[in-house]
Amino acid sequence: MSYRAALTKGSTLVLRPPVLLACIALALSAVTGCGGSDLVLPGDGTPAQLNITAGDNQPGAPSSLLPDSLEVQVLDGSGVPLPGLTVTFALDSEAPGAQVTPENPTTRANGTARALWKLGATSGTQRVVARVSRSGAEPLEVRFIANVGTATASQIAVADGNEQSGPAGSVLANPLIVLVTDEFGNPVGGVEVQWEAQSGSIDRTSSVTGPDGRAGANWTLGTSSGSQTATASNGSLSGSPVTFTATALAGGPTTVELVSGNNQSAAPSNELPSPLVVRLLDNAGNGVPNRAVSWVVATGGGSVSSATSTTDQDGRASTRWTLGGSAGQNTLNAVVSGVGVVGFTATASSGGGGGGGGSTTNRLVFRVQPSDTEEGRTMSPSVEVAVVDQAGNLVTDREFQIKLELLDSRDRVRADGTSETRSGVATFTIRIDRDGEYRLRASTDGLSSAESDRFEIKKD
Repeated sequence: MSYRAALTKGSTLVLRPPVLLACIALALSAVTGCGGSDLVLPGDGTPAQLNITAGDNQPGAPSSLLPDSLEVQVLDGSGVPLPGLTVTFALDSEAPGAQVTPENPTTRANGTARALWKLGATSGTQRVVARVSRSGAEPLEVRFIANVGTATASQIAVADGNEQSGPAGSVLANPLIVLVTDEFGNPVGGVEVQWEAQSGSIDRTSSVTGPDGRAGANWTLGTSSGSQTATASNGSLSGSPVTFTATALAGGPTTVELVSGNNQSAAPSNELPSPLVVRLLDNAGNGVPNRAVSWVVATGGGSVSSATSTTDQDGRASTRWTLGGSAGQNTLNAVVSGVGVVGFTATASSGGGGGGGGSTTNRLVFRVQPSDTEEGRTMSPSVEVAVVDQAGNLVTDREFQIKLELLDSRDRVRADGTSETRSGVATFTIRIDRDGEYRLRASTDGLSSAESDRFEIKKD
């Protein structure tokens, strides 16, 4: 568009209205000349928009630096970029070791600001918030998300199912479960675990961890009561093999058997040299603990030290039997209700006790019983075995060679030694290097053997 005006002598220059309006627009837009131009108003400098322009939704490994910077752009209400503004980048999730730098960059000429993000050690989703403050208004905020995977599997450990108990030969109530993690403790899926039972059986030879890093198997206990073990392993992982322990409990009692103390003899009204011992068993031959055994004198009179005793952890129960006042045969029954009866026979002889031939006046007794001790330590006090007559007096007119045997819970001889009596007493210094339940059996030529009370060697 062009504008024209006529100027004559004595005339006044008159601009037509379109020319006047164009010059006003020219002044407002600071555009040189009065020719045509777009109308551009300056921005007001107030942040109105905060946009993510790069770095969102990146994947990464734990504790790694993301490859792309986090970038935002700040605009005013007209969409004009705003340089020189401070943008705050801050962690918005809990993740050990996470870091964002710089924390407070300044926007450049195009209104953008950038920061680097080092991920924390926790797998899953992590977040960073970018924030721009505004005077008199709520700050502008945007959030970046990173999807954090896991590192290489490095550790295996027990997660659940350890230290259970159940009947021998049964499947444990809870499965055995292990947890496989990376070096940061994140669960790792897809890792193979091998299973093996040292007692009983596992329902699979191997299993693979799920997304939660867990793998499991079911354990059927062996038929013997007591402590049992199973393992989970992966040779490349720290902590392998993982060991599970369980206690196999005896089943219901089915049999009561005579262990020792039958066919002894002693003078009338005297206590027999050795205790009477029975053992209560389940169907698999395991000792059944915590069951009552009644001791009932049948013939010959006499009495027992305990009319009722309770089976120990190996299923054993015992009592001492004092014979009746008359010479002849005495009988006694050990009774387990609902299971059975075991009979004992003894002879009350006017010549005195002993049984098994030889002397009829003397017998062996434990004057100092063995005591519970830690493995590898010397038992204190020392065990003493005495030779006494039918009145209980020490036999000192001659010396006896006493043999002492160490018996385990299944009556197997584990060690033995000898010592000679001095003034009727033989003293034994004892040190046992393996934990377990034991008892001692003392014997000498011509006299019936005597058994000690049961004792325990504990782990150091």
